Formats: sequence, structure tokens, C-alpha cells
Amino acid sequence: MRKYVMAALLAPSVLWADAANELLSRLQKLDSLKGGFEQMVLDKGGTHMQQAEGSFQVARGNRFYWSTTSPFSQLAVSDGETVWVYDEDLEQVVIRPLSQDLGETPALLFSGKPADVAAAFSIKEQDRNGVEVTYRLTPKGEDPLFDQLDVSFRGDQPSSMRLQDALGQKTVIDFRDLILNQGIDAALFRFEPPEGTDIIQQ
Repeated sequence: MRKYVMAALLAPSVLWADAANELLSRLQKLDSLKGGFEQMVLDKGGTHMQQAEGSFQVARGNRFYWSTTSPFSQLAVSDGETVWVYDEDLEQVVIRPLSQDLGETPALLFSGKPADVAAAFSIKEQDRNGVEVTYRLTPKGEDPLFDQLDVSFRGDQPSSMRLQDALGQKTVIDFRDLILNQGIDAALFRFEPPEGTDIIQQ
């Protein structure tokens, strides 16, 4: 009887360790990733608040190019050190250092070091259905921008992300038409503001 009790006590931590290792293995295979996305924001009760769509490209080294095309045009670009957030309608760009805190910048999940993901989050398997598996990431740091992040994979390909903040608001990002590991020109991750753009340095 004693050994069965011990097995029951150890099982959850073993499963969490397996889930973390499995997720990190999937992330390790992603040197670059590009495709489209659809994003929805829901309030605590599930009421639809906002919807957006666009395209993105990310590459190892904390580099990303995240372009929202609807309902308005906005671009977020990082070369791994600096972030440019450009609002075309306002003719304004905000420039700031890139935070290395994954709890503040979920885009780094696919472009940063997998080992940093394990350091920043507690990881467990949330759901598994055939080739689709969802991992739940809970930030370890203080004052994160979200309480939990669910990331789903279909095989070795990411399919969605779901973030929930302290107020219960949810952001759902579904990926489409993904291309993995085909290389991205490094010049894409530098942004030169158009002439006449209002520059705000943070």
C-alpha cells in the first residue's frame, strides 16, 4: 500500500516535468516561424470586445515582426534589443528597450531561448486530443501582464495561444498558414520610421 501512496504523490510532479521537457523540445525545433493570425479579446463573461488579424514573423534571438492589418494598421518590430511600435494612422512610433521578461512579452515564447521559458514559467499539460496538445504556462515572476498562458501545438506546429489576465480578460490568438524554419532576412527586424513620423522614446 505504501508504494502506491508514494506513486500517487509523485505522479503530478513527474507529469509536469514531462510536459515541460516536451514543450521545450518543441520550441527548440523552431528557429523561425511565420504566418497569419486572428486575435480576439473577450471579457470575463466571454463577451467579444475586440478582433484583429494580420501576419507575423519571428526568429531566434528574440526577434519579431508583428503586423496588425485589421481593424487598424499597427506594427511591432524587435531586433532582439529594441522594440518599435508603429501606428500608421497616428504617424507615430514608440521606441523602447525590449524587456527580456517573457511574462511581459509573450511573443518571445517562440523567438527566445527555450531554457528561459522553463525559468520564467511553471509548465503543465492542460489538454491532449490526438496530435493536438495544450500546455499551461503560469508566470513565476511578480506582477506579470497575464496570469496564465495556454499554448497549443498540432504536432510540432503551434496552433494557438490563449492569455488570461488578473481581471479574467482573455486574448485568443489562432495561427494559420504557418511556415517553419525557412529563414528570415535579418533586415526585417529593424524599423526605419517614415519621414515625418512622430518619435516617442521610452
